[in-house]
Amino acid sequence: MQEEEKNLQETAITAAEGPKTADEDNTVRTGLDPEDTEYASHPAFYAGAKDEEQGPKRSVIIKYAAAFSSGVLLSVLALLLLTYGLGLFRVIPDPEYKYYRELKEKSGKYYEILKLIDADPIAKKKPSEISDDMFKDMLNGIGDPYAEYYTKEEYEEFMKNYGDDYVGIGIIVSKEKSGIKVVYVIPDGPAHDAGMKADDVIVAIDGKKPRDVDDAVDMISGETGTKVSLTIRRGSESIDMDLTRTVIDQESVAYAEYKDDHSIGVIRIVSFRKGTSDEFEEAVKELQNKGCDKFIIDLRGNGGGITDESIKIADYLLPECRIMTAIAKDGSEKVFNSKAGSAEIDYVVLTDGGTASASEILAGAIQDNKGGLIIGSKTYGKGVTQLSRKFKDGSAIKITSTEYLRPNGGKVNGIGITPDIRTDDEEALEKAIGELTK
Repeated sequence: MQEEEKNLQETAITAAEGPKTADEDNTVRTGLDPEDTEYASHPAFYAGAKDEEQGPKRSVIIKYAAAFSSGVLLSVLALLLLTYGLGLFRVIPDPEYKYYRELKEKSGKYYEILKLIDADPIAKKKPSEISDDMFKDMLNGIGDPYAEYYTKEEYEEFMKNYGDDYVGIGIIVSKEKSGIKVVYVIPDGPAHDAGMKADDVIVAIDGKKPRDVDDAVDMISGETGTKVSLTIRRGSESIDMDLTRTVIDQESVAYAEYKDDHSIGVIRIVSFRKGTSDEFEEAVKELQNKGCDKFIIDLRGNGGGITDESIKIADYLLPECRIMTAIAKDGSEKVFNSKAGSAEIDYVVLTDGGTASASEILAGAIQDNKGGLIIGSKTYGKGVTQLSRKFKDGSAIKITSTEYLRPNGGKVNGIGITPDIRTDDEEALEKAIGELTK
């Protein structure tokens, strides 16, 4: 039956098209072409003889030719409408045709398997349920530690990390040698009210040890008003806390005058979220209005976020220069530059092992362009950027799209950024004050 339908389709298309020529990309052109020899020799294509006796004949020929052409055109239209209406063929643009052809060649097997599973009378799972697990396993096995597949619900939670607010307990965490470390406690949040402090280490969440930062964030997140239990380690002490999740209006930038010297402003960039660059510029202006003329930019524990936000801050701080170069797998490059003009402020930058990704873009740009000293410990070394692609059903994947290079051409991925002044976390702030007050 399929062979008969295929023959009928080919016959209908051939009859509808008339003569055809194939381009190199197999696109078929339809209709009459005056360049074709068969039609160029027809009397209807000539202006006619000058002999007056040929006038009536020429007129008759033209009339017949016009009638013939009209008939052919109407027949073509009728066949096109008939075959299209019967579903015998569909007219699609060439790029779309190539896309589906490639999709069939590369993924047709998976589609056929899913169809067979769907028809299996004793299968315990539907293909849609299997596909989520399949995609997770696929991305876990490609060798990219940052690639991840999200269901619709998981992706909605993931995107909350980059919005203006989220549901949680009000802490920022990073992965340290000691474990999942609390690097910042948001004022007036549930964690702050319960007495949690920076440098506390999260041992367990609801009795389970988190695998990594993403796992910890997922376990802490939840519905407003629900409970979450944390076990933290503070020095040699173990502390249990029962907290209630609430909506956290998170500002990604915290700032204040240094307590012992009000000419120095301390700006902590917690993460790079939507609007972080605007918050940073506002923090600088607010501190300048209070009399600050020197600044400490604290990137410790900042695991990254939206790349464009860190680039905007680098552009704000630096004069005309290169910020970074992003390189795709095919070798193509995209260079990001700072425009002329800068904030013209005196500053240093604090880093540690939790400074990663977008934070390293900013630190590397500042160091290579001599905007300010980098003080602290070596950064994490995540010199790649990811993109997120959301699908129609709400699911999404996050996958590495480029590796970036520092302005001097150096790699960051797997290497990190070595500070100009190396010191441990406890002495970093003291060293920064010393450099600014020389």
